[in-house]
Amino acid sequence: MAKGSGKGGKVAKAAVVIGTSAKLAVKYGPQAKIAWDKGGKQATAAATARARSLTSRRKAFTHASTVVDGSVLKVAPQGSTAYVVFSGEEPIATYPSVDLPYPVLLAHVDLSRRVPASQGPVRSRRPAPGGPKALGRDSGPRG
Repeated sequence: MAKGSGKGGKVAKAAVVIGTSAKLAVKYGPQAKIAWDKGGKQATAAATARARSLTSRRKAFTHASTVVDGSVLKVAPQGSTAYVVFSGEEPIATYPSVDLPYPVLLAHVDLSRRVPASQGPVRSRRPAPGGPKALGRDSGPRG
């Protein structure tokens, strides 16, 4: 067998990777902690808020698609995003649920900006990073 092949080679390679990682952690660990303390927590909070907003939007459009003449309107009560589901002209639900009554929630909102449920979010498949070759599909000629 050639040197570096088989189980012994994999273990040796793993040891080198682990050793290098440990050296980098010792060298840059304090700086990484400072960077995390300065901005990482805020970035995590922002990403969490965005994910919750997208989940609420998806739930609102799903609900709107199940009612007659369903539509969704995005509102921002007290600095947070909420989606109001309408059946015809009547508001019937809010995602996420808001403690404000509908007249207060919709007092200064342009109701013509409602989006019909049929024009809601369309789930599309993203292409793989790196193009078709990343998926094992080569678009070139075969021969």
